[in-house]
Amino acid sequence: MSPPKNTSIFSPSRIVFYTLSLIVFYFGARYIGKWNNIRQLLLEMSTVWLLLAVAAQFSTYLFNMLMLRNLLMGETGTAGLFTLFKLSVVIMFINQALPTGGISGNGYIFRQLVKRKVPPSRVFNALILESICYYMAFLTLLSVFYAWYMGHVPVVAPVIRYTVITGFVFFIILGIAVLLIADKRAVSFVLDKLSHFGFMKRYIAKAGLLPIQQGHADSWKVLFENKRPVILAVVLQVCILTCDLITILAIMQGFHIQLAVSRIMFGLLLTLVVGSLPVSPGSLIAYESAMTYFYTLLGVPVHAALIITLLFRFFTFWLPIPIGLLLYRNLRRQKA
Repeated sequence: MSPPKNTSIFSPSRIVFYTLSLIVFYFGARYIGKWNNIRQLLLEMSTVWLLLAVAAQFSTYLFNMLMLRNLLMGETGTAGLFTLFKLSVVIMFINQALPTGGISGNGYIFRQLVKRKVPPSRVFNALILESICYYMAFLTLLSVFYAWYMGHVPVVAPVIRYTVITGFVFFIILGIAVLLIADKRAVSFVLDKLSHFGFMKRYIAKAGLLPIQQGHADSWKVLFENKRPVILAVVLQVCILTCDLITILAIMQGFHIQLAVSRIMFGLLLTLVVGSLPVSPGSLIAYESAMTYFYTLLGVPVHAALIITLLFRFFTFWLPIPIGLLLYRNLRRQKA
């Protein structure tokens, strides 16, 4: 006999769904006036470059799926490749809707994978490594392209310098926090304190967090003993960022906007620093303002920078919104 379904409208998963729906509604109300501009720009864009931009964004989900499979080290339970792909779409959507340096979607994906018979300790370690590998890939690229930029301009604009410093401080602090979470004693201490609250104790038990206290590594250092999956994960994170670069490059080529590939990547990295900060849902206004400003600063005319920003946000955020919400509901209803 199957257990009764949780029909409470205040269940954690439903609260997340309602929150995301409200965010989508807010974005729609805020940006409804720009749909005509986006549609017109898409019609003006060359078909070849348009398809390349779509293919590049589709590839980000494929790479994220491969990274999940790699870090789970084959222990995917009943979650097949298609389920991992759907989870990749949803988690990347949540991470953009609720910007926290890539952490916001981890709670959701943890619960989904545990429901599909993946060992909680394996999921926990995989998500820890996924975050750390992203920070490693991002900070490496930011260092390389910032060094390149300093070597090619006589004076570095203060806003660029401060953005780079903010990026390093923010992601290093997040990395330290994630590594502390990976320590068995820290996890046991936090779960023990949270268990004093009745509703948190029930949620911890339901989410399958209790086995983590006994199942995962004693120290974060043990996570890096098997270097091959970690190195591959860093490479895949670089591939995901490269796909975003290709998306911007395709948009520029579609509108005959010329800018060096190195500047395109540097502008993207600077924008992602601002976009990762928990300033507003989806980094509303902050992300668009940052991308337009940085590309203008790097040599793109203002009107061209606006075109790049509008279309890039369409491909990376607006277009995945309905798909992400549908897949979220589909995974919620899917039997483990």
